[in-house]
Amino acid sequence: MLKKVRENITKHHMIQTGDRVIVAVSGGPDSVALLKALELLSPEYRMTLVAAHLNHGLRGEDASRDEEFVKQLCREMGIECECRTADIASLSRGSGRSLEDLSREVRYDFLADVAGNYRADKIALGHNLHDQVETVIMNFLRGSGPGGLRGILPVREFIYVRPLFNVRRDEIITFLEAHGMTFMSDSSNVETYYLRNRIRNELIPELTQHYNPNLEHTLFATSEIMRLENDYMTAVTDKILSGWAVGHAEGGIRIRISALRSHHEALRNRIIQSLLHRFTPPGKGVGFTHIKSVLHLTSGNDPNALLKLPYGIDVRREYDWLVMKKREFHREAEPVVSSRLHYDVEVPGIVGMEELGRSMRFSLVDPPVDAKSVTKDTMYMDYEKVALPLKVRTVKPGDRIQPLGMEGSRKVKSYFIDLKIPRHLRTRIPLVLDSESVLWIAGVRMSERVKITDETRKILKIEFI
Repeated sequence: MLKKVRENITKHHMIQTGDRVIVAVSGGPDSVALLKALELLSPEYRMTLVAAHLNHGLRGEDASRDEEFVKQLCREMGIECECRTADIASLSRGSGRSLEDLSREVRYDFLADVAGNYRADKIALGHNLHDQVETVIMNFLRGSGPGGLRGILPVREFIYVRPLFNVRRDEIITFLEAHGMTFMSDSSNVETYYLRNRIRNELIPELTQHYNPNLEHTLFATSEIMRLENDYMTAVTDKILSGWAVGHAEGGIRIRISALRSHHEALRNRIIQSLLHRFTPPGKGVGFTHIKSVLHLTSGNDPNALLKLPYGIDVRREYDWLVMKKREFHREAEPVVSSRLHYDVEVPGIVGMEELGRSMRFSLVDPPVDAKSVTKDTMYMDYEKVALPLKVRTVKPGDRIQPLGMEGSRKVKSYFIDLKIPRHLRTRIPLVLDSESVLWIAGVRMSERVKITDETRKILKIEFI
């Protein structure tokens, strides 16, 4: 066993020379064997060990007995020990969370606290080959992909290390007996209330006896294959997103749908999964159903489709763009603009549009006009061709414009569609109209009907400021 541990440390770069390592010790055979193995290797790696034990407060006297055992073990080995007691049962009441999930969270918080207090480099955990197999089966039953079927990682987040991850339980017991080490037994390991226990005590023996006598070896090999392939797919996905210059989730993420479609379906799934994970709590993520829903949105017929996902994620299609962002439940900075926006215009005069946080200035100027002064937000038109009165409002059904340089009029809605302006942005584009038609789609296009010619004597200048 010690040879395997040494090989694991070297192959997966688990521990460096001089590291301070926090060892999670429950008192069971796995954690005691881990502590002993690392003690034997400590001169070789010049590492400092600190044991950490959490009493979950769930097993009464048995839990107190385990804590005293760990303290005594560490005294005999000359290893410093940190203990903490938690009332998991009280914490779980009304939380809607299982004891297993809550215990795991509290345990990892405790280990992180100890590591911080001791300025430790690594946290060693005692998961073995059988824990790996149980995890793979649990994730398979839950419908996981390669990320779940890879099981427990040898190294996670560069700090959590599992030197026993490929060691069998019989090897652990033989190691403990050879070194005269005792350990405690957890009576809760036989309770069928927990899914992992049912898998360990009922499902695996049934499958091993009647279907595959080498089941544990087979599933462990499967987890290794899935781990390597998952690492490769993750690296390829990260490279693609880096090439697209996709940053963090703050403010939203935009990717081109055509670029997404250029990749294999498996990579498309991975890309969407990776992006959605940026918006979700650690360890929660989203499921395959959510990923397929996003991909369906990119291939559907609606170029302005909106999808609402868990964790307050909005995914919107804007023609060839896919936009993801956190839902804003209390939006104050960007007021909602409705189709009822409507202002009468006086020339000269200024129309202040509080809904947009912008204004329009109307003034009369004499010809000629310097072509350089014409911009997307500054427009000039022949004032004598304007059929007063003027007004400013947002688009309504039936609005038409004769775009500059074109013959015949078009519906403004159709023009928006041709320009691929997303539906939710159209109500933020004001229109300038007279009594006949739309004269200017602000920042987009002016009407041919009021263009300036050599005969123009009076010019209307409109500035969108």
